[in-house]
Amino acid sequence: MTSKNDKLLPKIWKGANDENISCTEKIKLLNENIIEISQITDDAIEDAILMGADPNQVIEIIIQSLKEKNTET
Repeated sequence: MTSKNDKLLPKIWKGANDENISCTEKIKLLNENIIEISQITDDAIEDAILMGADPNQVIEIIIQSLKEKNTET
């Protein structure tokens, strides 16, 4: 049985130069960060639902925030 994280994490992490990242520690840290972000966003969506907010709006704002971060770098 595959977990949510198995589906979420890429098989191969790519560097900015499009080469594969092969350092085990870097891959481990990237995976841990993505799993943590996923857990935090799950919590934020659950909180929104409990407070009566539209979870789709929360998701849209999270995506917008991530896209803006991508343009800042």
